[in-house]
Amino acid sequence: MNSLVVEYHPDSLAATEAAAIAAFASGAECVVLDLDSIASLDASAVRGLIGLLRRAREHGGDVALRVGRPDILRTLSVTALDRIFKVVNTEAA
Repeated sequence: MNSLVVEYHPDSLAATEAAAIAAFASGAECVVLDLDSIASLDASAVRGLIGLLRRAREHGGDVALRVGRPDILRTLSVTALDRIFKVVNTEAA
């Protein structure tokens, strides 16, 4: 699978979205967002993830999440985002 890994920063969502769209235009099938550097997965960050997924699918791509932190993995599970996104555990990678 042709993919691009991008560090996710909710405060610079427009830049992340632009990078993802450019990756899909260049033939990437998936953008993998690395969530380990974010302070927390709050409501704003969740909205950003869902928006990115919608935009990715509009461009024929997909978004996966790369996570190793137990607190972020727990939030993904509680919010059921682990059922919407493919989640790659960095400890297993």
